[in-house]
Amino acid sequence: MERETRNPEDVATIPLQRLDWVWFYPAGTLCNLACSHCLVNGGPRSGLLKPLSLAEFRRALHDVAAHQSGQPFSIGFTGGEVFVLKSPRFDGVLFPMVEAALQYGDLLILTNGLLADDRTLERLARIASRAGHAISYRISLDGATAQENDAIRYSIDGRPTFHRIIAALQRFVAHGFLPAVAYTYEGSGKASEVLARKAQLEATYRRMLGQFGLGSLELWGIPFFEQGKESLRRETLGLPHIASPGITNNCIATYAGNEYERFQCSYSRSFAKEADGTTGWYKCAVL
Repeated sequence: MERETRNPEDVATIPLQRLDWVWFYPAGTLCNLACSHCLVNGGPRSGLLKPLSLAEFRRALHDVAAHQSGQPFSIGFTGGEVFVLKSPRFDGVLFPMVEAALQYGDLLILTNGLLADDRTLERLARIASRAGHAISYRISLDGATAQENDAIRYSIDGRPTFHRIIAALQRFVAHGFLPAVAYTYEGSGKASEVLARKAQLEATYRRMLGQFGLGSLELWGIPFFEQGKESLRRETLGLPHIASPGITNNCIATYAGNEYERFQCSYSRSFAKEADGTTGWYKCAVL
């Protein structure tokens, strides 16, 4: 199928209005799963982005704090799977990274939750109890049934994840954390149809979570968009490509009234290490 292209001149230029969020790729694109829709091409063998060292991470935090001149900011861990860094292979660097982050601001960790065992969560709870800032989690689940989720979210050997993710959510709750549940939905089509589809899907998730004693958890819907493995998945299954022009100047003028604040890149930046070992800052949180 042919994909639509856009004129580079139409792509909007969105200035940084303020820096409310900084996103880090602590584990790079390394992940314990091999999901077929991964936007950053993450996986057990992915080396597109390399794990950050503790020194690199601390230096970046220091630079942000200097830039902010006392203005608060929040920190996000994304990836890649952050919890791979608890391993001795990485000298357990996850824990000092969390401690360092909480010295500067509130911390949100995006994770699939599978590597967060009781011992790990106990240690993180102790760190959080001593910190002056809060820590929260967002755990991904891509279907309200095992059949739906396991079709796209799985280990490299094809091992399913649905019931393991539910167990992980229950572990987090048992240790005093209330993780949000992130799910994906089809975002193409008319706005009214997309919103109706999202509302119906959210109600289905809510009923499912209630059956596992997790009905009070926040739900966080994220639309599919074409990047990384998602493009290949659509090609392989014969699914229609998501016809999106991206963010254009016309988009901002028409739908946002020229209010840049509605776009994440106006208030956030991300930090990562490239495959060649160079580190740098990026406009978008999804690399």
